[in-house]
Order: sequence, then structure tokens, then C-alpha cells
Amino acid sequence: MDYFANELRVGELAPILLGNSSYSKSISKRIFSRHGMISHIFCNRVSFLKRFCLTAKYHPVGGFEEDELLLLALKDFAKGVQTRDIVLYLIPGTEKAKQFIRRNRERLEPDFVIADESSLVKLIGIDSLI
Repeated sequence: MDYFANELRVGELAPILLGNSSYSKSISKRIFSRHGMISHIFCNRVSFLKRFCLTAKYHPVGGFEEDELLLLALKDFAKGVQTRDIVLYLIPGTEKAKQFIRRNRERLEPDFVIADESSLVKLIGIDSLI
């Protein structure tokens, strides 16, 4: 799986959203409008129109609901940017994504900074996670 994003620059924060929801889309728009950063949304499927989204890159993962496949996709993405000193900031976009992060926190933490409510308030001014 090749999820490497050439647009990421050294020392940059890369918002990684889990789940294709209106919440994920809204967060990616707010991050883009405030900081000019493109988010990466990992999800099950992507509609044709979303492939041309300016505020986010969608990464469809077959078997998104299965922890091991999603972990493999996320680890693959992290491995692709590991030499660029990029902070991968993981944000749950659905309730299922929040549960996935809770179940797999120890396996995700070596590669990702996991969003909490106070840091999201500082980053984009939202009141709470899902």
C-alpha cells in the first residue's frame, strides 16, 4: 500500500482523520482554512467527487472496519514519511474510529500523536471530539 504524500514537508504537522463522515470533512476544512494544511482521511470508500477535494486527501482502505488492515495502512503511511520529521496527528472522525484508537492506542502511539479535546481546541477551535 502506498499512501506516501509528497506534499508533506519536513517539520510539518499532518492531520490524519479516521472515518469518512461530515465531522471529518468539517475538521479538514477548518484545519485548511486556519493553517493551510491538507488532512489525510483514511476511510472505507471514497465517492468520485471527494477525490477532487482541496482540503483533504482520501485514502480508501479495503476492510476499514478490521483493526489489522487499518493498522497496516496507517503504519504504511507513517513509514513513508518517517524520514521527514513529520508529526502525524491522529483524529477520530467517527465513534467507531474513536473505539479503534482506544483498542489500539499502544500500537499507534509510537507513530502518531493521538488527538485529545484540549489540543484540538488549540489547533482548530472546536469544542470536543466526536
